[in-house]
Amino acid sequence: MHIVNKASERQKAGHGNFSINIVIPGKNTADTDLGFFNLGRFDDAHLKPGAFIGMHPHKNDEILTLMRSGTMLHKDSTGKEIAVTPRNLMLMNAGSGIYHEESIPEDRYREDVRLLQIFVRPEFENDPPKVQFADAGQLIPNQWRLVAGLKDSNAPLEIRSNILIYDIELTDAHVKLPTPYFKDPVYFIYIFDGGLNTNEVYLQQGDSIIYDNESEVSLAGERCTLICFEMDRNASFTRNGMYSGMNR
Repeated sequence: MHIVNKASERQKAGHGNFSINIVIPGKNTADTDLGFFNLGRFDDAHLKPGAFIGMHPHKNDEILTLMRSGTMLHKDSTGKEIAVTPRNLMLMNAGSGIYHEESIPEDRYREDVRLLQIFVRPEFENDPPKVQFADAGQLIPNQWRLVAGLKDSNAPLEIRSNILIYDIELTDAHVKLPTPYFKDPVYFIYIFDGGLNTNEVYLQQGDSIIYDNESEVSLAGERCTLICFEMDRNASFTRNGMYSGMNR
């Protein structure tokens, strides 16, 4: 079974130097939950030099910043001040609470930023907050790169939830979904840019597709970038995250 979410169904937000398309992964499922298992939501954001998002709180969310282009300056209540780039990625385990701000100072960075900010539901509430940074390695064309996942997955960034997050750049190639890590997996695929042919449908930038009980799917890209979420159907998680809760 597969379910398609179209780019036109995303919610829009932002103003001034930044704009956001909010992806609601469970929008077209029959469930009352707008999230999809432990994937709460994510934002496809475009920020221009001079953009500033002031200090604001998060609680009980696992927040992955997956940069695609540009450099963004991160500051948080743990005292960290670090530049986030397409290779130096960031994960905030908000737990019992954390504050952060993001900016693109015009006197330091001149390139627009494209990123996904991904809100995952943790297994437990009110864990101690922490902020992680990791070199996720270079993207190799037509190979899945594991960016973040639960502790035993050996992902560079650890999410306190049963989920694996991959990305890939396809160059007119065919690939399968990542080899299942979980015994009973479900997949959510997002087309960050370009176009994608699957066994069933053609998808364009901003579209997404859910694969339920399907792991032998063939993906054919036309120079596209994909994000893949593999989740454990049987995982437990909280729906009380500040941003990831997402009930109808």
